[in-house]
Amino acid sequence: MKYQVLLTERISPVGIGILESNAKVIIAPTPSDADLLPLIGNADALLIRSTPLSRAVMNAGENLKVIGRHGIGIDNIDVAAATRLGIQVVNTPGANTNAVAEHSLWAIMHCAKNFNRAEKALREGRFAVAGSLPGLVQKMGYSTLELKAKNLGLVGFGRIARRLAELARSFQMDIRAFDPLVGDDAFRELAVHRANSLEEAIRDADFVSLHVPHMKETHHLIGEKQLAMMKKEAYLINTSRGGIVDEAALLRALREGRIAGAALDVFEQEPPPADLPFFGLENVMVTPHMAAMTDLALVNMAVDVSRGILDALEGKRPEFLCNPEVWEKRRGRG
Repeated sequence: MKYQVLLTERISPVGIGILESNAKVIIAPTPSDADLLPLIGNADALLIRSTPLSRAVMNAGENLKVIGRHGIGIDNIDVAAATRLGIQVVNTPGANTNAVAEHSLWAIMHCAKNFNRAEKALREGRFAVAGSLPGLVQKMGYSTLELKAKNLGLVGFGRIARRLAELARSFQMDIRAFDPLVGDDAFRELAVHRANSLEEAIRDADFVSLHVPHMKETHHLIGEKQLAMMKKEAYLINTSRGGIVDEAALLRALREGRIAGAALDVFEQEPPPADLPFFGLENVMVTPHMAAMTDLALVNMAVDVSRGILDALEGKRPEFLCNPEVWEKRRGRG
């Protein structure tokens, strides 16, 4: 084979098949530096998932021409360092759009319908008493919310947020979004109200859903101040990145009842510790960074990243190139 591609973890066989059409594929035992460093020296490409990629591994990749990210976020890659080393970085920005949007909507519904508390109560036999089930539901405080006419505040209005807006529109929700980087046409097309500030997007929302990348500018974008802006009856949904939310501030707000609840698919530390305080809260739904782990999205991500890697190796400009200056320089135009 002409090229060698090192995978930190296994991906869909469809993606591996694409890579094997013109490369030898090697799958590391684990994504740890201890396992990657002995293998990276001969690799022309490295394919990673969500674990952080160390500078040591990049520096040891003497033949490394491209790093492929199986997913959207590239906060686990030092793109600036890769650019200095002349390594192209590719990702899969559209592959899991629908999957994450569906998960976000499900999280909203989960919070609205009191699933955590009501199901637990039923399993524990608390409803095995005299009275009608509907009457007991109301008596015990498990009545739920209808999404119709509820306010959805979107923080970020990229691909996933727009797809969520489409889905939420079918429930006749009132949608407001804040994203200074998106033009007015996108808002008009989906009949979404444009918020001119973060506060405007979240202060009247019944559900706040986060859809921004994690970077210096968005680190702890939702903290004590922003949580204080939200309604006491509101829920926070995070399917983006854990670092966007100040978890200590969120924990206080949830324990003190300053917001109604939260649904978290991502955490500041991943994997999170077994004693993460959120695990003990009844008003929090937690899932293990699984929003993009659907049957279709896993294939889409594997296909897109594999094609991007082969394009880079074969001298073609990848469709989803995160640092185009490297490609331009290699083409003699930089």
